[in-house]
Amino acid sequence: MADLMVSAAAGEEQQLRNEITRLNKVVQALMNRAERSMNAPGSDFGLFQTAIVLEDQVRDRTRELEAALRENEKINRALQRTKVQMEREIDERKRAHAALEREREEQKVLIARLEQAMNQLVQAEKLAALGSLVAGVAHELNTPLGNSLTVASTLNDVIRNFMERFNAGNLSKQVLVNFIAQCREAAQLIERNSQRAAELIGNFKQVAVDQTSMRRRKFDLRQALDEVLSTLQPNLRHTRHRLEIKVEPGIELEGYPGPIEQIIANLLTNSLLHGFDGIDEGTMFISAERHGTDHVALTFSDDGIGMTEATARRAFDPFFTTKLGKGGSGLGLYITYNLATVALGGTIKLASSPGQGARFELLLPRVAPEAPAVDEEIHAT
Repeated sequence: MADLMVSAAAGEEQQLRNEITRLNKVVQALMNRAERSMNAPGSDFGLFQTAIVLEDQVRDRTRELEAALRENEKINRALQRTKVQMEREIDERKRAHAALEREREEQKVLIARLEQAMNQLVQAEKLAALGSLVAGVAHELNTPLGNSLTVASTLNDVIRNFMERFNAGNLSKQVLVNFIAQCREAAQLIERNSQRAAELIGNFKQVAVDQTSMRRRKFDLRQALDEVLSTLQPNLRHTRHRLEIKVEPGIELEGYPGPIEQIIANLLTNSLLHGFDGIDEGTMFISAERHGTDHVALTFSDDGIGMTEATARRAFDPFFTTKLGKGGSGLGLYITYNLATVALGGTIKLASSPGQGARFELLLPRVAPEAPAVDEEIHAT
């Protein structure tokens, strides 16, 4: 733009110069003619006067043209300065664009590092949850296995005493009857404790398979909840907190029970760690009911300390926690949100206020999406 303006001004300046040259030639021609007329016999002096007037007019026009030429030169200098300034601004914009490109590349590297760190934290969260689950199941198994071991040891003493009397030949009917009764009682105790241990191991295996393999199957919602809650009971055993369940049997879903079990585990852990902070005795509630023909409404709530509006608004954000450095990673509810919305194809809403507890409402389709697009590592966390 500046180049075009400078070029136009230069053309106008050249036209002015050409006009001045032409007028000077006309004046010179008239002067020559006047001189010839004065020297010629019988010349008219009026022609000379006319030439003088024309010379004055040309002189005035010449001054006007010279003033216009000077003004044009000022314009040219201004245009030149504008051109230099525009070129400088273009260079600055090019440098700014290059700086933005470098910053964008740096941001790409930072985002890649952040995603890597997030994946590592998710993996750590998964291992921590698995370790807590294993520790809880091991603690729960300790009771039936310990009882079985005690009964087996007692039974071994009874059998040894019986064998001693048998070898001594002083058996009586009453001794035999007592021996049979003790053996029957011991067998019943061992059977009950073994069944309890087998049930715990079966539930643990079911939860472990569902959470790691994302195995699609048809399942009863109440049964799936009972399986995962049986493995979470050790977390409640040494507290005065209670868990109430209102889920009727027969609500059948087709999809992935693992994410549902992980959601319940995360929400229960969130209530124990955050909701009941400073509260010795609280209650958690789990309920579910059919919602139309294609969905199920699953609700988890507690009567804990609740959340402020600012905290509730960021509850599902990754790495956000009110317990940083005190057992909170900021990924539990973020993973819960991803599992509910992506893996299960549903929605999740949070309602909470200070002193009023927290309420998580999930609306899940009875038939989950065929191919969840979330990384299985996140599902297994």
